[in-house]
Amino acid sequence: MTMNWKTLAVLAGLAVPVSAQATINLVINGDFTQPATGSGWTQMVSIPGWFSESGDKIEVGNAAVYGATCALQSCHLLEVNANRLGSVSQIVSGLTPGARYDFGWSMAGRNGGGAQALDVAVDGVIVGQMASSGFTGWLSSVQQFTATATTAKINFASRNAGGNASYGNLVTNVSVGAVPEPASWAMMIAGFGLIGHAMRRRGRLHAA
Repeated sequence: MTMNWKTLAVLAGLAVPVSAQATINLVINGDFTQPATGSGWTQMVSIPGWFSESGDKIEVGNAAVYGATCALQSCHLLEVNANRLGSVSQIVSGLTPGARYDFGWSMAGRNGGGAQALDVAVDGVIVGQMASSGFTGWLSSVQQFTATATTAKINFASRNAGGNASYGNLVTNVSVGAVPEPASWAMMIAGFGLIGHAMRRRGRLHAA
């Protein structure tokens, strides 16, 4: 049987299970593009998906405003320290109790903010602690957690590290997605093996 690229494309689609094709991000507004600020910034009591737990407003804006590079194509971010040491949360829904999830984010400091520290938590349990002093690039992290209910609270909280309390702790690229089951990975690997075999067979037929 002669394999063409259309056949290989069909095989590729069959080889990769749905859970491995695309992990749905359960976080609302994880790139902080809502509300739209264009090239500027804004402070609001709440924004889509997110709320403040420090009694402060939530500040979002374009990375250029904060002297940062774009971590995402949207180029937007959250400044956890709006007018004080901030604490910003979201209740993520759609979880399956007992299932494992990847929780990812990117964090950076802001020039002029001095020493900054950020605690990242899921349902009150700290899963990450990051520090910065000025903008030196984005630091990304992915941590796993097991859902205990259909919802979980993710939280970014500034911790006093001696820097400017109202300046810094930039966050973006926040995501929560299901970890693929081992059986799905095995199926995907087997599928790629099938594709590789078909391509080698196609090469031999051409050589003949």
